[in-house]
Amino acid sequence: MKLSSQPPRLVVKTLGVTFVTTALLLAVTFVVVIVSVGDQVRAGVAANLEASQRMFAAIESRERRERQAQAATVAENPTLKAAIDTYAAESRSADNGVREQLVNTMTGELAKVAARIEVDAVVVVDVDQRALAAAGPLAERWPLGRSVALVPAASGSDAFDGVVHVDQEAFSIVSVPLVLGDGSRIGALNLATSLDRRYAQRLGELARANTVIMANGLVVASTLDRDLERHIESLAPVLSKGEGTIELNKERHAFRRLVQVGDTSFYALASIDDSARGAITAMSRTLLWIGIGAMAFALLASIWLANLLAKPIGRLSTSLGAMALSRQFGARLPLTGSSRELDALTATFNDLMASVSAAEAQTEAAYMGAIRALATALDARDPYTAGHSERVSVLSVSIGRVLKLSADDLEVVRLGALLHDIGKIGVPDEVLRKPTALTVEEVDVIKLHPALGARILRAVPFLSRHIPIVELHHERPDGRGYPHGLQGDDIPLAARIVHVADAYDAITSARAYRKARSSPEALSELWRCSGTEFHAEIVGALTTALSFAPAAEPALPEAMSA
Repeated sequence: MKLSSQPPRLVVKTLGVTFVTTALLLAVTFVVVIVSVGDQVRAGVAANLEASQRMFAAIESRERRERQAQAATVAENPTLKAAIDTYAAESRSADNGVREQLVNTMTGELAKVAARIEVDAVVVVDVDQRALAAAGPLAERWPLGRSVALVPAASGSDAFDGVVHVDQEAFSIVSVPLVLGDGSRIGALNLATSLDRRYAQRLGELARANTVIMANGLVVASTLDRDLERHIESLAPVLSKGEGTIELNKERHAFRRLVQVGDTSFYALASIDDSARGAITAMSRTLLWIGIGAMAFALLASIWLANLLAKPIGRLSTSLGAMALSRQFGARLPLTGSSRELDALTATFNDLMASVSAAEAQTEAAYMGAIRALATALDARDPYTAGHSERVSVLSVSIGRVLKLSADDLEVVRLGALLHDIGKIGVPDEVLRKPTALTVEEVDVIKLHPALGARILRAVPFLSRHIPIVELHHERPDGRGYPHGLQGDDIPLAARIVHVADAYDAITSARAYRKARSSPEALSELWRCSGTEFHAEIVGALTTALSFAPAAEPALPEAMSA
């Protein structure tokens, strides 16, 4: 058997709709805020990189000027100039000892400079860019006599004088010319700083971002690990654009070229996702509290709204249930006053029930008239039984009142008593109206009328409650009644009542074959047969009803007051 599911209550539906709507609004707000934060962070990272570029250029320009000033002071050293000039003039003709002495002289002077200036190497080159002497921590990276070309910075750049590639290393150079008193140039003094990881870290501190130095598509130095450096090398074509975004280590990064010197580029990288993570986390925390507050407010508002809607409907539903239970359809439901719609519904229902009650009253009156007409027509077949069904009905109701039956049960008894002999329609007139005593066969025909009456009523649905009275009103407590031979309490109470009332009226009414007997005589006969043919409590109730008949029931038949 398939169980039909019940729809949810209005309160649940209201809460569900409000919560779903609130959740959707919060979800949309969260997405919009996250996207907005992401855009703002991306713009902020780009702005920071641009500011870092300007800061880096300004700092490098200042340091370059300081080193140029230091280099210019050193370049005026007469001993150094004399050694360089002598080396240039006599290097080809002098022996190795003289050249070594001249190199030592230059190296000594450069060592004094390197001790005062924080550079990796101080190098003197001749007019052909061949290294003559070098001093400093990385002086050995500058082989003497080797020509090393300086790649100058782009025109207008304030960052570097240039870059020099020595084997696998790159150096940034601040170069100052060495000029004699007559104005002739004999070489240059270079202050070299290695472009290594240490330099990249210092550059990153200035840029407040990761830095990468690349030359010819290869990483020279960076603040990244080696795996990321290889990844960066694969993205060289993208980096060549100067600025934009790349995906690195599954995170979006903004990049910007700080400066480019020849084939060497200096980049700053900043993780957009990492920068956004903190802002998104803070924003998410804020949105979470906002969401909790919004959901709590939505819950309270939903409960209030649901109660505002559900309470009047609940009161209306309760009133309808009480009306259906009591079957008092004539009562008008009070208006809730909560909304026009509910009041209009209530008013319409009241009008509808008034119409239904009127129609029901008309229907009841119609079928009651039909029942009375049917009973009257049945009684009219025999002049001796005229009014019998009506009198039995009145007597049965009087007995029921003594027994304190409910109004609904009294109504069943009243109509059942009116119809108790309906089955006699099927009894032939020669039997029903016979003026003499009946034969055994004729009595058997008469005994068929309860079952026949029950069969007739089964065809009328609204008379189904009266069938037990019609079918069983001739059953006896001793089991010798008909048609089923029921005993004692197996016989319905209503049938017992009609049985006694029917017998009383028959005794007190005249027949063709005998005279009517008085009420006391009839009661005496009923009491004599109580316990066998009649139920004693029903006979007692009839006796009580007859004793109060003049005051309590003026409509009782004359035979009852005899």
